[in-house]
Amino acid sequence: MKHSQIHCVLLFLALALALGLSTSSGVPHLRKHYVRFINQLDNKVLNVNCKNQNPYIDLNLHILLPHEEYEFSYMVNRTMLFNCDLRHGFTSAVFPVSDRTTKRQCGGNHCVWKAQDDGVYVLNRKTNVYKFMHGWGK
Repeated sequence: MKHSQIHCVLLFLALALALGLSTSSGVPHLRKHYVRFINQLDNKVLNVNCKNQNPYIDLNLHILLPHEEYEFSYMVNRTMLFNCDLRHGFTSAVFPVSDRTTKRQCGGNHCVWKAQDDGVYVLNRKTNVYKFMHGWGK
């Protein structure tokens, strides 16, 4: 490729990038949200199954041995409302993990859930304190 052709290609790329950046400001910015589960049950297996209804997304069953973790992420938009079903033995807790209230409890876009024998806790990342959120049902 000749020097003048390379110069034209570089100029074209610079213009394309500049135009792309200026026109992309009208596109809504989507944030990525992270959800992590930690099994802190006393020598018990934790089953985690999370689903979103619209659009339907089933993240399948994840079996966590004691002290194991599972994390997933998704792009935040109005229709994403993941509910997660946590089970151990014959007890369970089903709750939303992507609603506004929960995100406020998390203190950001990275929610960390801890399953213990007495229930499920969420970590507030701003205060670094776990808060009890859900007991185990039958």
